[in-house]
Amino acid sequence: MPNGEKTGAFAKTHKKEIVDQVNKFFKEKYHLEVTTHNLVGATNAVVAYVESKGEPHFHTSVIVGVDLASQKVTEEVGAYGGLVEGAITSGLYEMAYEKEFKNLDRFAESVVKKYPVIGNNQKAIDNTWDSGYVTPFYYISTLDSDFPKAYSAFMNDHKISKQKLRQLIQQQPFDREGVQIALTFYMGKKYASPDQRIADETIRQFKTLKGIVPGNYGVFIQSNEILKRTGTAKSHKGTITGKTDIIHEPEK
Repeated sequence: MPNGEKTGAFAKTHKKEIVDQVNKFFKEKYHLEVTTHNLVGATNAVVAYVESKGEPHFHTSVIVGVDLASQKVTEEVGAYGGLVEGAITSGLYEMAYEKEFKNLDRFAESVVKKYPVIGNNQKAIDNTWDSGYVTPFYYISTLDSDFPKAYSAFMNDHKISKQKLRQLIQQQPFDREGVQIALTFYMGKKYASPDQRIADETIRQFKTLKGIVPGNYGVFIQSNEILKRTGTAKSHKGTITGKTDIIHEPEK
């Protein structure tokens, strides 16, 4: 990250102290345990990319302050507004719709068997992902404010049942913009451009699915080439965000 060369080097020699602060932050604020996968230098700080242990399952990141002058890790640990809470909520959503997510998993697996496409690399997910529940084929984007009752109930009782979470979520009117789910595949061949035919057929098949998670879906076929300046795929085919999203409403 910008101005992160020195703090990145610092993180390599002070990994234990940084990870200890991260663990303390999650235990004290959220009563959760996490695994720290990656430490990235930033301006006067180190960004820690973490994954939750157990349920709710999610990836997120926190910022740990460092003092290069004294060569110490400070006790200043935080995150961008709502990032961790939103990540937790996405994990709760997955718990509430566990059966439907398994159906989505099966669809994604059928796509990679039928077409020359692959999912994201697990190491890349662990080291760079910070936006909630994610698999090699899709991720959920949501905020704690989207499902405040479910989030609050979980924070008050970490042993809350999946059925109760589902009930609390379903008490709210369905919001077409509340849950964003991006179903993403990459061309399997190195440097291959996205195939429009695969995108069209995948979208057509997806629209016929029943018994999947309620949400606002995007379906994307990405190139197998990364732009170094952004870390994103060079090009993609599929739905157009905000215009041709696919809405799956709760089934009656």
